[in-house]
Amino acid sequence: MIRLNILILFLFVSSLIFSQKLAFDQGKINQKNYYEEISFELVNDKIMLPVVINNKTFTFLLDTGAPNLISKRVLEEINVQNTKKINVSDANNQSDEMEMVAIESMKLGNLSFENNVALVSDLDNHFILKCFKMDGFIGSNLLRNSVIKISLKDKRIIITDDIKNLKTKSKPSKLKLFGEQKSPYVKINFSKDGKKDVTEEVLIDTGMDGFYEMSNRAFGILSTENVWEELSRSTGSSSIGLFGTAPLKEQVLLKAPFFEINNTRFENLITNTTDDNNSRLGLDLLKHGDIIIDFKKKKFYFEAVENIVLDKKPPIYSATIIDHKYSVGFVWDVTLRDKMNYGDEIIRVDSFVIEEMDFCDIVKIKNFRKDNQAYEIEVKSKDKTETNILLIEQ
Repeated sequence: MIRLNILILFLFVSSLIFSQKLAFDQGKINQKNYYEEISFELVNDKIMLPVVINNKTFTFLLDTGAPNLISKRVLEEINVQNTKKINVSDANNQSDEMEMVAIESMKLGNLSFENNVALVSDLDNHFILKCFKMDGFIGSNLLRNSVIKISLKDKRIIITDDIKNLKTKSKPSKLKLFGEQKSPYVKINFSKDGKKDVTEEVLIDTGMDGFYEMSNRAFGILSTENVWEELSRSTGSSSIGLFGTAPLKEQVLLKAPFFEINNTRFENLITNTTDDNNSRLGLDLLKHGDIIIDFKKKKFYFEAVENIVLDKKPPIYSATIIDHKYSVGFVWDVTLRDKMNYGDEIIRVDSFVIEEMDFCDIVKIKNFRKDNQAYEIEVKSKDKTETNILLIEQ
């Protein structure tokens, strides 16, 4: 699973920002009493929005799990010189130094966002992010003074300054905003019988593939509550952050028979643990209903039916990118561990021969795997002396 969001080390960043007079919670919207509807494109399960800077239209990813970010190319085009450097960690807790900059004006639809801060990254040369051909991220700090509604079925977001404009159909839950980035967190509940309150606060992360991922930290805390079934453990790596592939580590595949968001109950949740400090709800939540994030009043709305049964089956393996090669990340099915291992190169998936494909077309394989229950996979072992052909049934 590819994760593209980035998370700030809040405590360390805050100590630097004070002296640099740049902060993720600075900036404003020029308009008052506003209501703006903006259509978006869904590109490989990413929400892409048109953003205007200096009268030129760019394509930005909507990522509520990240701060604003622009590519180095955009920075050069808008000719902003006053940048500062800070330390940043990505979704896999890998850190590096990045530039940050205040952008004089950004427009979403007819709304003008003035003097907002963004990180700077060389997106055009990132081995995965370049495939999305995007110019930056719209993060939670840009939206922190607004109410936003995201509808995947309508391919539209609404940005307003008054929740009454949205004529909500559901009751809200409390929203927590963390750090200067104003990252939005909502509480989910694993307690099916209602006798014991087993809850977790999770990040609403529209930049993340998939439905829900549990952090190792949360797994360690909640493991004694007996609210899920452990399906498998595997040592490997599959997630990819801004600074590369996650380090090798044991993760857990688990099944929760029940969990609740607001007034909607989900059954048959299958997920895996991750190295991130925070558990997260990803873009697939929007496939089940519209979400409203009221940053102003700290409320979260989920407009969906009351009961949803998820139809995902346990994965047999996970794939990743290692040294720019499509590779085995985790092997969850123990019966396959004598045939494939972490780091083995995947050279064919059914009719997809990897070496004959453009690197960025690998995303087609992800979609193929979602849509097919049985297919062949061919892998090459690390010593390159053995090739296996396997029939995979999902």
